[in-house]
Amino acid sequence: MKKGITIALILMSIGFAAVTTSLVINGTINYGYDSEEFDVYFSEAILDGEVKSEELIDTDKKSITFTTKDLSKQGDRSILEYQVMNNSKQYNAEVEINCERLEAGGNVSETQTSEYTEITPSPKSLTVKAQESRKGTITVELKKVSTEEKEEKFKCSLTVTPTEREEKPSTYIADNSCNSVAVPNLGDETKLIPVTIDDNGTVTKVNKDDENWYDYCNKQWANAVILTDTAKSYDDDQQIEDNDIESYFVWIPKYKYRLWNVSVDNPLYTVHSIEIEFDTEDTTDIDGVSCTTPMDSGNIGNCENGEYMTHPAFISFGVDGFWVGKFETGYKDAKEKAGAEVDSADSNKIIIKPNVYSWRNNTVKNMFNAAKEYETSLNSHMMKNTEWGAVAYLSHSIFGTNKEVTINNNSSYKTGYAALPSTDQSKYPGVSGDSILFNSEWSTSTGYMASTTGNITGVYDMSGGAWEHMAAYVSGSSDVTSGFQVNELSALDPKLVDVYDKSSTTQKKYI
Repeated sequence: MKKGITIALILMSIGFAAVTTSLVINGTINYGYDSEEFDVYFSEAILDGEVKSEELIDTDKKSITFTTKDLSKQGDRSILEYQVMNNSKQYNAEVEINCERLEAGGNVSETQTSEYTEITPSPKSLTVKAQESRKGTITVELKKVSTEEKEEKFKCSLTVTPTEREEKPSTYIADNSCNSVAVPNLGDETKLIPVTIDDNGTVTKVNKDDENWYDYCNKQWANAVILTDTAKSYDDDQQIEDNDIESYFVWIPKYKYRLWNVSVDNPLYTVHSIEIEFDTEDTTDIDGVSCTTPMDSGNIGNCENGEYMTHPAFISFGVDGFWVGKFETGYKDAKEKAGAEVDSADSNKIIIKPNVYSWRNNTVKNMFNAAKEYETSLNSHMMKNTEWGAVAYLSHSIFGTNKEVTINNNSSYKTGYAALPSTDQSKYPGVSGDSILFNSEWSTSTGYMASTTGNITGVYDMSGGAWEHMAAYVSGSSDVTSGFQVNELSALDPKLVDVYDKSSTTQKKYI
């Protein structure tokens, strides 16, 4: 059962002729500074809403090369949408866009305008702040139809210049909303205990008002634990013994995010850093700014790309955040992986810790019921698609690791492990990456790569480990292996499951 526990607290034709325009975009970086400190690149590209980033952006991410579709009628257009990411922490980027016609040999034409096509960049210039991204378009429009086939080439250069920030500490993050993160709600404080975790894994109780508990500006997420014996107490600043810890949890504060994948057939082609703002108020319909979150799973409501939307994971319970299991859910007292392959709904066997065996070979129904009964006073429940999405989105933002987390490839399904990055696996000739078992536990430099923050404070086991099982289903249907009957699913508390319309497919999800 993968992260099976989430705690939410109440708390261009004449004839057959065509103008085919080849357009080359090259990003030219005028650094003037150490390149390690100034990094601007293309993070997204879409041509005519169909051809995606992986076919357009060159491997260095500094150029885009593409050929437009056939423009056959006057007024036909081909549009490239691109996104520039400024991954620098200390510098803004001033971007100027200029397009020039090229001769057959590739030299710049003295005649800049064409009688056949018009090329328009929008905007002509833009400022991309540190750790932020901005979008632009290049539009090629057929002005005049030709009776013979034409090919025109253009080069659009993006000249990027850094501008020094007035304020630029090494840990600076552009979005000031990180300073107003929703305070972690501990609910029943006799059970959830606020803690800090040292890089070596040492857990220390901390006062909930301690300013060092968490710092989302610097990717330090709030952690808490549940003790095996809830009657046992620890003083502030006292180290908590590992044997006393039953479960670890991480606080996911309420936020809104900027939409980019509305009505996109395959969001995987539009992967980029997700723009997030922490906010405890739900978004409303303001054209071009924000939209009311559609709470019917798979629906887009009035939402448009570019607008902000409160993530739905926070709305069903009406909370300012939720606690998520820091590791895959394990089976208490299992001494080997076979010992955690148990078909049971016994909530007393739940353990959420590093270096334990994941609870596997169980029905979804049992997982659902065990999670619900784990901590009823804290509204514990099996993780939903939306909730998993909320963790993943936060991870792929400036407040998280902002890149793919490393896989847990532990062949014994132990929690909190990480594989060595593929670039380093050449050190082990003759051994395939999938079969390498690196004993890289959560509290090591390699282990941190499997965390949503890139450090020890994040959520682990989001990649690899056991299969994903989430509390979600398609209306009117049930997989017999789940253990649920259709009538049982329809009777579940709607807050505890994501229900998708009958027309939904597994390839099209909206999280």
